[in-house]
Order: sequence, then structure tokens, then C-alpha cells
Amino acid sequence: MKQLISIIMLAIAGQSFAQHRSADVKEINSILSNYSRCVIEKDSVAFYNLFNNGTVTWCAAVKNASHVKEKEELGVEKAGSNYFERSYQGFMRALYRYQHSEDKFDNIHIVEDGTVAAVTMDYSFWANHKMTNWGSKYLTLIKRDGQWKITSVIYSLELTKYFAQPTLEERRKLRRETANN
Repeated sequence: MKQLISIIMLAIAGQSFAQHRSADVKEINSILSNYSRCVIEKDSVAFYNLFNNGTVTWCAAVKNASHVKEKEELGVEKAGSNYFERSYQGFMRALYRYQHSEDKFDNIHIVEDGTVAAVTMDYSFWANHKMTNWGSKYLTLIKRDGQWKITSVIYSLELTKYFAQPTLEERRKLRRETANN
């Protein structure tokens, strides 16, 4: 009888843990949806609220193939470094130069333990209804005072004027191949 009660208690505890983790994943997905919505609507107040107080890392690197093309087109001096860092506030301010902007995400993978999370995804950035760049985006989050907040945004950037974004299936296949090596 004691074994049966122990098994039932473990099952209940496991179910409770799974429900909690499921709620966290839903909350993180909601942050991603809100992020996208804020970019479209240029809602800086809601966008800023997605981020942790204090230092938040925001940086990117232009992929090698696009950077080589940029250096060929602009020259080494004008092309500059392939790396840049900004802030989420600067990103939001930059959106105002476009009539329409959108950051689209797919191939999303969330790993979380109820306190910290890492999100990997593919993205494409659209300005005035035209894709300008695409790549991989990595977000880290922390659950602070019961709310998930973004602590870093790091991404690669491929310029569409040189290279089209592969299909979702091609990107998934490449990710599987990379994971297996």
C-alpha cells in the first residue's frame, strides 16, 4: 500500500512539474509573439518591458559570405567590422525610419528550467515589406520576480541583397546535420 501511495505521489508531482514547465514555455512563446508585435507596431513601452533591468547584451555578427561581398562592393574601410553591438532601445528607435517593419521567427527551440531559459530560432527582418536580412537569433531569459525577462539578444546576419534565406526545411536539415557533426 505504501508503494502505491508513493507511486501516486510521484505521478502527481511529475504532472505538476510538467504543467509548470509547460506554462513557462507558453510564457516564453508569448514574449516572442509580443516582441514581434512590438516591432510591427513600434510599441517601445511594451518592447522595453520585455527586457531585464540593467545591462542587456545586444550584438550581432554579419556572416562571412555577406561580409566578403560587402568588402568587395564598398571596400574594406567602408565595410568595416563584421561585428556590432547596440541596445534594444537603439533597435526600437531605428525602426522609425521604416514605414513598416517586422521581425519574423521560426524554427524555434526553447530550453528552460523554470528560472533561466535559452531560445534559439531562425529570423528574418523585413523593412517596408521587403526582407533585408536573416540568420539565427539567440535569446537568453531569466525569470525575475515571477516574470520572464530577456537578458541578451545575439544574432547572425546574412544580407538578402547577396544571399536569399533558405527554406525552413533546408534550414532544419542544415541544423540537424550540424548537430550530428
